[in-house]
Amino acid sequence: MINGWSDEGRGTVRATNADRDEVRRLLDIAHDEERLDGAEHARRSDAVRAARTRGELAALTADLPNRRGVRDWIDGLRVRGDDRERALGWLAEAAARGRLTTVEYEERVAAVSAGATYLALATLLDGVPGPTGAFATDPRAGTADREAALAGLAAAVADGRVRPAEHPEIEADIRAAERVGDLHALAARLEGGASDEERGRVVRELAAAHLAGQLDAGERAARLAQADEARTDFELAYLVRDLTGPTRRLGHADREQAVGRLRRALDEGRLDLSEYESRLRDAGAATTVDELEPLYADLVDPPRPPWRGPLDVAFDFVVFNSALLPAPRGWWRRIYPKPIWKILTVGTPLAGGWLLVSAAHPVLAIFLDLILIFPQIAVYRALAIPAKRWTRQGYDAMLADLRAGLRRYWHADVRRLDLRIHEHSGEVFGVEVYLDPDATGIPAEVVEEAKRLLWLSRIYPLHHVSVYDGSSWDRQMFPVDRAERARLRHRYGPRPYGPIP
Repeated sequence: MINGWSDEGRGTVRATNADRDEVRRLLDIAHDEERLDGAEHARRSDAVRAARTRGELAALTADLPNRRGVRDWIDGLRVRGDDRERALGWLAEAAARGRLTTVEYEERVAAVSAGATYLALATLLDGVPGPTGAFATDPRAGTADREAALAGLAAAVADGRVRPAEHPEIEADIRAAERVGDLHALAARLEGGASDEERGRVVRELAAAHLAGQLDAGERAARLAQADEARTDFELAYLVRDLTGPTRRLGHADREQAVGRLRRALDEGRLDLSEYESRLRDAGAATTVDELEPLYADLVDPPRPPWRGPLDVAFDFVVFNSALLPAPRGWWRRIYPKPIWKILTVGTPLAGGWLLVSAAHPVLAIFLDLILIFPQIAVYRALAIPAKRWTRQGYDAMLADLRAGLRRYWHADVRRLDLRIHEHSGEVFGVEVYLDPDATGIPAEVVEEAKRLLWLSRIYPLHHVSVYDGSSWDRQMFPVDRAERARLRHRYGPRPYGPIP
């Protein structure tokens, strides 16, 4: 909003009678709204007649609105009469609630009539709640506010958060507080005080920590003295901060557990005697639980791979290699053939046996088994078709990892290694080797690396490994029979199984 009458940037231009009439209209509106008293209105009206330029006329209405009915509390505007009445009402309400003393109330009431602009009026209403609390961001404290603070003080004394000797000083601060914010700060101080209940809980925790071996007698006595002197919950919590959690102080049970784990590692051959004694000394010198973790971080058992049972082997032989299925994502992919295979493979003979026992008809039971077993294989294969499509991406990713593993291997006579997949009569897999022209035969290290990578893959079945010389296309086949599987399992661990991650 633009205050007053505008000279439109032509303040030096001579004023016309029409300009004077417009300014007189704004002065009359201001008089009607009691922004100007009679004397001020008359003085400005006389100045209108004497004004020569448009700038002189604009100065006479600079603190007035440019239209009737403006209710905005703009700092530079003259105050409306009804806004003065509202301000007097707010001051009276504040005095009634004890937010203003009698002297403060009388001084502010006297100043309201003298305050010409809204800026002066807002200063007089500082800390006094208006209709929307506009003047009381931090309102002045009233009688009810002080009574609530005194009740909180009494409760704090009752539960030990404030000692009786401190009561008079805090009570004096409450009675002297001028703002609600000051009372809130005092209340927060009382709320954060250490109560008798919290102090008792900390004392019990310190006693339990002493019995558990986390604190010796001297440390416990020192912390008990600090707990008795603690004034806030934070100070009490600091005294027991290191008795719980993953970084807690060591107790008898923690040390015994560490010694037991190291003893088991020694008995199992994971540690020799010198290593055991060294780690035992480190365990004795440790003070927190997290300092023990490095002592047996390398003593854990390796993760056990998923077990591949007889039904899994039969499924891989009859339908397809389910180990190459990616991990199911979404409910519809979870219904893939393998669970159905296991349920029906077990359920079919059970159903036949139940029929045999209940109906005492062996021919009918055998006939039922035949009806269920043979068609279900066809159903499994049909269900496996979309599953193989899901497999392709994960399968190709696995082969890419195998190729990368082979290429990382280096030999003086080997120029390049690559994985070449041959699918024929049970999936024959081979490694393609490019040798230097002067090389004599395929190095044994290359064959072993090929066996290791294929053994640790999810390629099932793995009957033999074929190694090809990419230069002469000579092939050597290395069977993976029972003895070789036992050797590879012993050297590289069990074969992985389950969906491709």
